Parts: sequence; structure tokens; C-alpha cells
Amino acid sequence: MFRVLLLIALVPAFAYGNVSRACSGGRPQPTNVVIEGCTAPPCNLVRGQDVIGLIDFTTDRAVTSMTTIATATALGVVTNYPLGSNAITCNFLQGSSCPLSANEDVTYRLTMPILSIYPLVSLSIEIDLVDQDNNSVSCFVVDAQVVTANK
Repeated sequence: MFRVLLLIALVPAFAYGNVSRACSGGRPQPTNVVIEGCTAPPCNLVRGQDVIGLIDFTTDRAVTSMTTIATATALGVVTNYPLGSNAITCNFLQGSSCPLSANEDVTYRLTMPILSIYPLVSLSIEIDLVDQDNNSVSCFVVDAQVVTANK
């Protein structure tokens, strides 16, 4: 009986864990995206803090290196979202490392700084993990809003 109750309690957590949607162009999607502190879009991005995302995906080919390309769209303006050293995807794989084999299941820990100068706007952020040939390995979009920290 306890196991059934535990399962019933955990199912909503798993159902609401994936807060992303597909990218355009039929690019491969991750199997799961979890943004810490977010159970449903839009996710709050707190100024002056880092956002942590855990992205699970399966490679469809051998990959020797990957880069994370983040693009933000707010108020109709599309711009690159600077990730700095966090853009070197292979440095942040959990329990794995590059090169990756075809059909390998991977978890990537993405850290995105939310600078305190960012305006308080709603936006969508596209995260595209691209391989050494600049081809998409996994891509997703998160709807979010920049907010101030609760005091």
C-alpha cells in the first residue's frame, strides 16, 4: 500500500519536471529537461542568480565535441545569450565525457547566469547543443520571465 501511495505522490513531480518544448526545424529533442525551481513554464529567472538545468538526451551519432548555443527572444528581439565557459558542453556532462558514442544516454548540467542588469521581461530561451560540425545534437526551448529576488 505504501508503494502505491508513494508512486501516486511522485507521478506529478515527473510529469511536471519537463518544462521545455521543441525547437523549430525538426532538431532532436532531449528526453527530459529539468530547470531547478521550476515545475511549469514560464520559469522564473532570478536576477543575480544562476539557473541550473539538467538535460537528458540520447545521441543519434558519434560526437567528439559539443557547444551549447543559447538564443533569447524577448519583445520580438532575438539575441545570443552569452554562456561563457558554460558553453563548452562536454565539460559539464554528468557521469560521461566526450567523445560520445551513437545512442549514448547523456545528462548535461547547464548553468546560466542571470545578470542583475537584465530587464524584467518575459522571454523564450532556445538551447541548442551542437556537435563538432555545428549540427544539432539536442535542442529545446524554455519559456521564462526575469524576476527580482524575494527579500
